[in-house]
Amino acid sequence: MMVRDSGDHLHFHVNDVPHFSAILLFGLQQMLVCISALLVTPYLLSNMLCAGVETIAIRVQLIAATFVTTGIATILQTTFGLRLAILHGPSFAFLPALHTFEEMYPCTPDTDTSLWREKMQLVSGSLFIAVLIMPFMGLTGLVGKISKHIGPITIVSMLVLLCIGTVPDIQEKVSLHWISIVEILLLTVFVILLEEQEVPIPVFSFQSKSFSYTKLRIFSQFPYLLGITLAWFLCFIVTVTNIEPIGSSARTDLNESTFVFHNTPWIQIQYPFQFGLPKFSAPLIIAFTASTVAVMIESVGNYGICAQISQQGLPPSSSINRAFVIEGIGSMLAALMGCGTGVTTYSENIAIMQVTKVTSRITMQCAGLLLIIIGVFSKFAAFLAMIPEAIIGGVLAAGMSMICGVAFANLQNVDLKLSRNLTIVGISIILGCTIPAHFEKHPLDTGHKTMDDVFGTLLKMRMLVGGLIAFCLDVIACGATRKQRGLVGKMEQKEVAVERDGFALSSFANQTILKIPSITKLPVMPSKDSIRRIEDMRMKADIGRTVDEKF
Repeated sequence: MMVRDSGDHLHFHVNDVPHFSAILLFGLQQMLVCISALLVTPYLLSNMLCAGVETIAIRVQLIAATFVTTGIATILQTTFGLRLAILHGPSFAFLPALHTFEEMYPCTPDTDTSLWREKMQLVSGSLFIAVLIMPFMGLTGLVGKISKHIGPITIVSMLVLLCIGTVPDIQEKVSLHWISIVEILLLTVFVILLEEQEVPIPVFSFQSKSFSYTKLRIFSQFPYLLGITLAWFLCFIVTVTNIEPIGSSARTDLNESTFVFHNTPWIQIQYPFQFGLPKFSAPLIIAFTASTVAVMIESVGNYGICAQISQQGLPPSSSINRAFVIEGIGSMLAALMGCGTGVTTYSENIAIMQVTKVTSRITMQCAGLLLIIIGVFSKFAAFLAMIPEAIIGGVLAAGMSMICGVAFANLQNVDLKLSRNLTIVGISIILGCTIPAHFEKHPLDTGHKTMDDVFGTLLKMRMLVGGLIAFCLDVIACGATRKQRGLVGKMEQKEVAVERDGFALSSFANQTILKIPSITKLPVMPSKDSIRRIEDMRMKADIGRTVDEKF
């Protein structure tokens, strides 16, 4: 996602409250943008559990739980965390950890399909322990200090290796049927060739009682929704015409899917521990912890981009710390709900804000509420679970392509004329692929099983190995200034009018905090001076409005 400097004014700023109908439409749009990404993890995890005939039913439950968790995490982040229009959903950065789980418990013809619930408990418990690092780093303020040394070179290496690590998953799903190639081609055409194409849409006006036309860039705003819909409709056509044989992965009348859809209740409440009490595995905890660190690095960049698009300037350290506490709470909830991954900020939703010029907080809160409602209506989740897996493979391929593109976009502030920077990126990516490949073929054998399990797991994670190499070399190697490393000049602090300050807490919250001054010493709370400055500015603004009303 590229962020272009633009002098255009926003239609709605962070604290603005549009008309109810506009809130609903913008919230619906944000929800539709993320839905395709929310489906990937439930499809992958349900297959890894080796549940046999129960796979589809589990997938429905995972989709519903993912929607509810995403909605709750989004509302918490926009209300108490960073307080900008941020949408939190399942992170692809946890896929390497899930691959570790898949290697530990592979699906074979002899696998006992009745043990899927215990496997889910193992994933949930290990993930829960791992994501505790998020609130810990936020509450102690460490995330703000460490983030100052994490540059684009490290971020690029980790994201590229994340994409490389998902290639086997993409290949497996794409090879199921040629419809996945159609899905990839559709998304490519929509995002690249038809991005600027405006389509006339009829709109009915109740005031004039007539139709008018408005032009929208539907291909750039809803590429995934359109791509899935068209590919799914094509699957329906080849099913009713029997072009595809019975049992084909592209048919829409697979017995398991239709049976689950008809037998799924309309309303089903999702709740923590619905798969049982969590269990723990040391190798899995280590793998999920490594993925959590990668997610935190990714979020640091996304928070800054969101603030820039929202015309807010640099996020205060207290807001960053508080954001990671809330992100950690959302990830803990995701673990207990059985989602299989923690949550992270969705770049696609930030990109939509740049296109629509709408950064209103309440529109994203509306999207979160809609996701919760859809998650409760489990019949809708069962309907989405009927999407052929090959189509999801195309969505995964396109999604990882975007992440890879976002990775390289981080290099725009790095001096690429320096061989030092180019060499670090190249070495970290090559060794990030080579070292894990070696230990996959030749497992670590020190004679100590626990050590072999823990370090063997870490050494097989491309993203961790390459990211650690890039970080160490970038910090240690001389020959480049902080600006040449991309650590300076990314954003400038700017003064924002108090009524448009998205980071500022409400007057009620500020007054409550001032009554207990010791709270302001916490890293997640703004300082006493900043709170008083905000309240003084609000008071002056109120006085100014009162004077204007009199005259």
